[in-house]
Amino acid sequence: DYFFPFAVLFITKVSMKKVRFLTAVGLLGCSLVTNAGSLEELKQLFNQKDIEVNIAITGDYIYTANRDDNIGGQSGYEDKFTYNAFLGIYKNADEKSPFGFGFSVGQAWFPVVGQEPIPNPDDGNGAFSNSDTNFGIFEAYVEGKLGLVTVTAGRFATNIGGEAPFTWQNVNIQRGLVWAGEPVWFDGVRVSAQYGNFNGYVGVNDRDTDDGKMALEVGVGTSFDKVDVRFNVLIPDKNDSTNTRVYNLTVNVNYLDYLPLTLYVDYLSTPQTGDDADSVGVALLGEFKVNDKLSVGGRIEYVNNDGDGDNYGIGKGNNAWTFTVTPKYRINKYFYVRGEVSYVTLGNKYYQKHANNPNSLSDNELRLGAEIAFVF
Repeated sequence: DYFFPFAVLFITKVSMKKVRFLTAVGLLGCSLVTNAGSLEELKQLFNQKDIEVNIAITGDYIYTANRDDNIGGQSGYEDKFTYNAFLGIYKNADEKSPFGFGFSVGQAWFPVVGQEPIPNPDDGNGAFSNSDTNFGIFEAYVEGKLGLVTVTAGRFATNIGGEAPFTWQNVNIQRGLVWAGEPVWFDGVRVSAQYGNFNGYVGVNDRDTDDGKMALEVGVGTSFDKVDVRFNVLIPDKNDSTNTRVYNLTVNVNYLDYLPLTLYVDYLSTPQTGDDADSVGVALLGEFKVNDKLSVGGRIEYVNNDGDGDNYGIGKGNNAWTFTVTPKYRINKYFYVRGEVSYVTLGNKYYQKHANNPNSLSDNELRLGAEIAFVF
């Protein structure tokens, strides 16, 4: 019964090209599941060498209700079918083996609840400059460990926030607005240290820009009684093309095995002529595990821009509440399907709904989504 509305939606909204897309994803997923035993043997072989191999392939769909496909002469507002393809190889540096590395490559898609337009899928001819998807190298770093200290250099992920970059790594398909205000990856060097339940790091990176300006990152954390707490700061050069300062507190609570929770709070400050553009965001995420097959992911968040800027893509001086629910059914160890409903309500009208009417603004947005995934 839960899947019937999605079936009707697909029949009425999806062209034959899109049907072929979903069929291809399904067949590929079935093929991967069929050969998962061989992949598992390969993975175990790598594990014997302390090397971790991660593979993920997804087919995704997002529909935004009550909105034209072309707004203000700009495409990218239509329903979206796209995919993720990911390969990651990692080896942690530890006392037994003090040298490590990380490398990941693929095609990824980063839709954000409440942000318009939805990122475009690959246009199919390799012209990624005309697309918001990202094909290339996500991570490429080496690390060395000496005593309590680990040094990481290359391209690596931020420690900020409570959501991961990729769809399959999160309890929801779409990332939240709070996540959208944070960095994701950058090139640089990071020095980390851990002593007992306490850890910290300091680093310098390029804030993922090519303007030659550097950013400072600092963080501390601790863990106790199934609770992890981290405080992170990123301070770019004031003249950087992406110069937003980020102050982040993330708390992971795992008291209940069937309901892990994450709370994270961000304060953003963007230097500019006149008053800085300041924003605050708060997000609570969780996944209720009904049984080994069925779970329901959820996220509720609040963000607020002051009147001097827009760090969240919802308009100056605006605020938003977002609500996202994502039921998930795990077919087996590697293969799952899930649907999603998200709703955004704004303090002020911002979303344009009709192509030729800039005054057709709304203060809310409803989206439906679906994902089929093989994660190994």
